[in-house]
Amino acid sequence: MQEHIEHNHHSASLIRRCHKCGQITESHSEQTKCVNCGKAFMPLNYFDKVHNHTDEYEALFAPVEELEEKDLIKGLFVLW
Repeated sequence: MQEHIEHNHHSASLIRRCHKCGQITESHSEQTKCVNCGKAFMPLNYFDKVHNHTDEYEALFAPVEELEEKDLIKGLFVLW
């Protein structure tokens, strides 16, 4: 399997690996789906966000500047 990393030129990036196809993607905001296979992703810290009663699902995905270390699952996500 060949892995490809898409680079964005911002001050901070979120790097995520798809658990279905293994695609690694770098982005300046939370990805809503895999750019390779289209697998939908849940937003980071999903359960805390849902309990805040956000009406729009898309509003649960944050720009990387709003993310903190506590929002990440260690070993699955990297803030760079």
